[in-house]
Amino acid sequence: MMDPTDRQAASRGFTVVELLVALGLAAVVFGLIVSFFANMGRSTTTQNAAAAAQQTARAGVDFMAQELRLAGLDPLSSAGAGIEEISPAGIKIRFTSDSCNVKVGDSGTCENPEPDGKLDGKNERVTYLYRATNRDIHRCLYETVATFGSGASDGSCMPLLDQVEPNPGNVPLFMFLDGNGVQITDNGQRGEIRTVLITLTVQEPAGRSKTVTRTYSSRVRLRNIGL
Repeated sequence: MMDPTDRQAASRGFTVVELLVALGLAAVVFGLIVSFFANMGRSTTTQNAAAAAQQTARAGVDFMAQELRLAGLDPLSSAGAGIEEISPAGIKIRFTSDSCNVKVGDSGTCENPEPDGKLDGKNERVTYLYRATNRDIHRCLYETVATFGSGASDGSCMPLLDQVEPNPGNVPLFMFLDGNGVQITDNGQRGEIRTVLITLTVQEPAGRSKTVTRTYSSRVRLRNIGL
């Protein structure tokens, strides 16, 4: 039989101190749980941003590399296709290819291109220009003599990539190499270029004012030049 004193103690329940201690422990546990999931969310956001930056950089480099491989394409040996201009800082390159017989302004596409010995067809003169102030790369078609030799480009221009950052170690966007792997920065020696090393750094937001950057490089052999 329960002692009257024990029965009275059991009927009292929890004291205020005990309740405060229990609430305090619950708050600590809840705070740890919230912190765990918040950190997990930030980690996931950062990983997704890093993957997006890497994918964007790679896609941009691969697109430029694909077009650069056409530089100097001159099947009829009469168009004079090749590299027309490079900038010493490696922010600009203009090149041509005899790859389309559809004239600029004409209807039709170059899905089945044929050479015609001229450089007046669609997409036959391409300029890539890195604009540090705008943090983007412009792709321009049909640049005119008005901007030749300058750090700008006219013609039909559209941004190819944005959120482009300076490369680590001040590596240029385009590094031009001769047949021996020696860097070329003089536009007057552009005829000796055999390889272009593209290095691109892209930035992506990662939440709460944070960002991540990723760099991707590719070496492009100019297979139609120096044959």
